[in-house]
Amino acid sequence: MSESKSAQRRGGPEAKTSKTKQSWQRRLWREVRGYGEALVIAYLVVTFLFTTVGVVGSSMEPTLNGGVGSSNVLRSLLTGDRVFIPKYDTWLRRVGVLGPYPRGTIVVLREPANAPTALETGKRNFFIKRVIARPGDRYRVENGQVYVNDVALNQSWITDAGTIHVAPVDFPEVIVQGGKVSDLVMGFDRTPNGTPVPMLPSASFQPQGVPVSDPRVQLFYGKVVDNIQVPSGAAEGTPQVLDMTVPKGYYIVQGDNRSAGGSEDSRYFGPVKAITVAGEATAVIWPPVRAGKLNWRGLAPPAAFEKIPSAPSAP
Repeated sequence: MSESKSAQRRGGPEAKTSKTKQSWQRRLWREVRGYGEALVIAYLVVTFLFTTVGVVGSSMEPTLNGGVGSSNVLRSLLTGDRVFIPKYDTWLRRVGVLGPYPRGTIVVLREPANAPTALETGKRNFFIKRVIARPGDRYRVENGQVYVNDVALNQSWITDAGTIHVAPVDFPEVIVQGGKVSDLVMGFDRTPNGTPVPMLPSASFQPQGVPVSDPRVQLFYGKVVDNIQVPSGAAEGTPQVLDMTVPKGYYIVQGDNRSAGGSEDSRYFGPVKAITVAGEATAVIWPPVRAGKLNWRGLAPPAAFEKIPSAPSAP
């Protein structure tokens, strides 16, 4: 009898300690599992259902407000517009269920590796632009006026507010020799770190032609030069703006802020790969009111894009 009580005394605390340890381990596992499940669900929602993105900077003005400016990213995210992006739409387009993004759509995309800012910083951030031309479309800019499939795009949705003055630039301006593009008319500046920065020609700035074999031309405009359409009988030895055809699997994107230095876009790095598009911005969801006016709104393409005819031929 005494041995049994002694065994109970010896086993009692050990049993309690074991149960306490197991109870602590179960609580810890439940806590970790709860956080893990929440993270998995959040990942699936952001990847396949929807996400939101804050607008930073002025490249999409006057359509979108980028807050206080890119010099203070945190304050810009807190004060700028926040847009809604349905991710299921992105995946349906990637697998071919839906076609290319409509012209005029505002998209969030990964900055291309050959963008001047990406080359300077060594980072490829996400940015927000508008789809101007789709695969197969013909595209050019003359004196700031955008043409898609030979139709001038009415840019009044940009200019009516009176805050944006479209820079009178030309793109792509070239020189033809022997029926082929021999030179791209483009200036190139350099940052203090030595990064080349394209400078678009205009009436007040007429740089010399740069041979298409130049590494800077190939870096920024290799895809552009390869897809410029030289019409039969084109003048030779004289600078002229010609159409480029957007290649398969690419888009031409531009910011709405087309004032001088307003937006770094396809005019400065050529067409962007469709795979880099992370999604379509369909609505502004925050802040609900700005400057005393309702700011919560949809972001449907401007009516001007309805006037653009279909591409003359698919690439």
